[in-house]
Amino acid sequence: MSLRRWAWAGLAAALLGAAGLRAGLTLHRYYDTDELVHLHAALLVARGNLPFRDFFAHHGPLFWAALAPVVDPPHDPEAKALAGRLLVSLFWLGSLLLVARPRRGASPLEGVLAAAWLAAFSAFALKSLEIRPDVPGMLLVLGAAYALTRPGRESGPVAGLLLGLALWFTPKAAFPAAGLLLGAAWRLPAKQRARVLGGAALAGTVVAAAVLAYFAARGGLGKLWSYYFLYNAGFPGAGVAWSATLKPSLLSDPLMWAAGLWGLRRWRDRPEEAGALIAALAGLGVTPSAYPQHLLFVAPFLAGFASREALLWAKTRDRGLVLATALAVSFLVPAAHAVGLIRYGNAVQKERWRCATDLLPNGAAVWDSWSGDSFHRPHAAFIWFIPEDSQKYYEPSIIEKQYAEALASPRTRAAVRCVSCLERLPKGVTETFDRYFEPSGCGRLWVRKRGV
Repeated sequence: MSLRRWAWAGLAAALLGAAGLRAGLTLHRYYDTDELVHLHAALLVARGNLPFRDFFAHHGPLFWAALAPVVDPPHDPEAKALAGRLLVSLFWLGSLLLVARPRRGASPLEGVLAAAWLAAFSAFALKSLEIRPDVPGMLLVLGAAYALTRPGRESGPVAGLLLGLALWFTPKAAFPAAGLLLGAAWRLPAKQRARVLGGAALAGTVVAAAVLAYFAARGGLGKLWSYYFLYNAGFPGAGVAWSATLKPSLLSDPLMWAAGLWGLRRWRDRPEEAGALIAALAGLGVTPSAYPQHLLFVAPFLAGFASREALLWAKTRDRGLVLATALAVSFLVPAAHAVGLIRYGNAVQKERWRCATDLLPNGAAVWDSWSGDSFHRPHAAFIWFIPEDSQKYYEPSIIEKQYAEALASPRTRAAVRCVSCLERLPKGVTETFDRYFEPSGCGRLWVRKRGV
């Protein structure tokens, strides 16, 4: 069999392996707390609540609207969570297909290698699994990149529509969106530039106007501005761009980083994709929330440049064998990590969900500041999740008053005793917690004391 056929067979095996690992991770990987936050928000939307007006949130509202009809019907919390992961897996698949698309003048292997390499990229493999708005946002940005590189009068409006939607899923999409449009502006001749970018601007404006009109009609425009725009703009952040995001990714996937960044020297051939990659990377130094999920907007474009550079280098049989070996190693290291996560499992987490299911009726309010153990039950407070990086955003006395009132309220039937969560909150919150609740004997769920 020729080397090219071996290459096709190897890439097919890599993609099948990535799909198999994803299936195992979907079923068994521990759910990030952010996923449970988004599941709960989607369930609130399914019951008629308006984001920002009726419950605190600062992520994109379109994600919960898309997620709500998928996760609401199953009664069991495990089924709800699994349905959410299956939905984002569709966005994952769509992203791989867009990355694998043939490019003009490129080897047919290039797109498939980019897709296989991307599927194995650690940050992409793990964060695209999670129920978070960045995953559909990534797909929409990739769709816009594809539209901008296609000839035709509709390319600008289609790209603008997709980017406009992406920005209502996650504000992180603003960085690659700006890079895409700048790249298109550089590539297109003056007359075509005005038509394409004008069409994109018009379509994006129409999407923004539609969302704003919807919130205005339901009396939530002011809260939308306060939480989705002002809150995110002033988010204190955690300074983790290097320690939690770039450094771990560089260590786990050095080959793609090296090949992709080196391939940027040919940026003039693909200015839109180069612009998106550079702008998304620059966003890590600007956004106050530079966590690994930000790499979902970096990795697809990095994989494209890396695969092109790798194939241009592997012109001879010997080089092809060296590349195949290096790729095998770069694929196997993240795969081993994924196997470890699958073996670790999420059984403890599912047991905690069952505590709230077994001990509390559907409408019973539960106080929980950040654990997600009761994501499928109503929360007792308007601000219902406070991760560590947002502690300094709030005035402690306001949080203590709101949480104490929620714990004292007779409608609050139970509370989740997450020790590390309570330790980060004002001391009075723990004192109020102990005054009203006692252990249920099931997980971290505490139930209301009789007579109080």
